[in-house]
Amino acid sequence: MILFEYRKLTLGHVLKDILYISICSLAIAVVFMLLTSKNFSLKIYIEYLLISQCIGLSIGLPNLFAFHFLKPQKPFLQLILLTVCVVGGAILGSYFASHLVHHKFVALKGQIPPQMIIIAIILGFIISFGFVIYEKYSAFKLSANNEKLKRLSIEKEKLNTELKLLQAQVEPHFLFNTLSNILSLMDSDSKTGKQMLENLTQYLRTSLIQSRKPYNRLADEINMIKTYLDIFKIRMGDRLSYHIDIPDTLLDMQLAPMIIQPLVENAIKHGLEPKIEGGEIHLKAFLKHNVFTIEVADTGMGIQEKSASGVGTGNIKKRLKALYGDAASLCFEDMSPIGLKAIVEIPYATDHSHHSR
Repeated sequence: MILFEYRKLTLGHVLKDILYISICSLAIAVVFMLLTSKNFSLKIYIEYLLISQCIGLSIGLPNLFAFHFLKPQKPFLQLILLTVCVVGGAILGSYFASHLVHHKFVALKGQIPPQMIIIAIILGFIISFGFVIYEKYSAFKLSANNEKLKRLSIEKEKLNTELKLLQAQVEPHFLFNTLSNILSLMDSDSKTGKQMLENLTQYLRTSLIQSRKPYNRLADEINMIKTYLDIFKIRMGDRLSYHIDIPDTLLDMQLAPMIIQPLVENAIKHGLEPKIEGGEIHLKAFLKHNVFTIEVADTGMGIQEKSASGVGTGNIKKRLKALYGDAASLCFEDMSPIGLKAIVEIPYATDHSHHSR
């Protein structure tokens, strides 16, 4: 197993390592003082602190630069280099300390007390292996984060593909049924058929533009939904009515495409169309406690509806998870005595008020 995993050496890394070495040296100073002195005072601690800084930096800096420039790959070569740096650094640091500090621990100026070197080597190995463990943990954490980002990127790409597949499923089905209605109306009610054709043209044009953007203005999404509902209103006649309640202050809100449309489609397909007398769709949006909420309620078949388990709603849940994590949600609420309500909650941020990018 490789001890060290090399990183790019920058001034920031060097300064950070020097800081870590200095912090470790503070602890080493306490150990030196506890092992060799019975009197505790600020003056004595400062002397031991100077000793530990000399030894710590003499061990740490050679380790840092030696491994960066030599980059041994085999574990036993790394261990040999570590030993050389620790022992050599301990001797060198002790030599500097013996010249800088006038303390009884330093017996004679210019001589290196053996106990100082032994303690320095022991602590040097402990601290060095501590750094090895820390570096390997940092490398593992970085690798895990990179893997997570890669996985999220793949999942997001997958969701984009699913979005395109969902649109491919929705639009032909909707298109063929609408064209069939238009052909029938051209014989019996050409004016209504012409209006339906204009609505379909507008819907397809808007849908094509909106689906190519990662985010759209809520106002643009609502205009597309209105056109979609107007087409169904012609098809269903008095069996369908709708009401949209959205404050003007939220119209610039940025929203991912195909969030609202599948909910409206499910409300019609599973809630209102199977019901003889049809019903009403109420689309509402509001902001509360920095949470943007969209509600699509209908007076259709209620809890019997398949809205909560359709392909479209499953796709919405996945996309909300990918875009906002656990901060966003889609749930369904039974509207007793009749109907079902789909509720989407999205965290509101300041950049949501910007225009489309």
